[in-house]
Amino acid sequence: MKVPVLTYHSLDIHGNDYDNNDLVALASDIRTITRAGFRIAPLHALVAAWLKDRTALDGQKIVALTCDDGTDFDYFDLPHPTAGVQRSVVNLMRDFQRGNPGTQPTLHITSFPIVSPLARDRLDATCMIGTKWWNDSWWRAAVASGFMGIGNHSWDHNHGTLEDQAVPGLPRGSFAVVDTEAAADYEIRQANAWLSRYIPNDSIALFAYPYSETNEFLRGDYLPRVGAQIGLIAALGSVDPAYWTESSDRWYIPRFISRHAWKSPADLQRILDGAR
Repeated sequence: MKVPVLTYHSLDIHGNDYDNNDLVALASDIRTITRAGFRIAPLHALVAAWLKDRTALDGQKIVALTCDDGTDFDYFDLPHPTAGVQRSVVNLMRDFQRGNPGTQPTLHITSFPIVSPLARDRLDATCMIGTKWWNDSWWRAAVASGFMGIGNHSWDHNHGTLEDQAVPGLPRGSFAVVDTEAAADYEIRQANAWLSRYIPNDSIALFAYPYSETNEFLRGDYLPRVGAQIGLIAALGSVDPAYWTESSDRWYIPRFISRHAWKSPADLQRILDGAR
């Protein structure tokens, strides 16, 4: 079993070419994955099958897709200020299915948004251009489309541009410093509780580490101990690009990040070739 979990950031737009626009890359990559004979499947379903039987995915040519941070580019076509109107993640998937009926019947992507509405409102000003393009109004429709699930990417990413100190003594700007029960409850437990109330869906069972950063407390103690209690079955990271295998740590399933682990269709083809 060698499954590539591919990760995109729909906000990562610096032009309209493959190597500077994750939306352009995603549209191209779905075609590359399909031509290579791989099936795209919902990550939550794959993880559940793997946890039940670590050999369940052996011999299958499978890819899982994820996208991080959850800006409105995931769902809405938006007018980027320099690159023009961008087709959203969900609409790119709709376009593919319309043009290739029956080719990828389980086409799906897991979006890992920042959960806190107040944090997203602040990050809209500090990380985008203040156009209110970081909302949760579309999450239910995205799940209902069948193309997207909504997972947990923490309460507020412990983002460096957030000025308040949410947990006493916890510095901003890194997730590796989330190493106490109080900090983990604030960032992970609180986020899953909010998602469970607001947008119940199967992908809530998955957590993606902000910045792909973790520590021994989160990975070796907190999540194994309280994960099931708060509704989590696995977590994903990606500091070092690697395939998800039978022996992967369920609390740090590796991912490949677009434009870091691969920068061209040929690079992606090599990743797929390595998973055969």
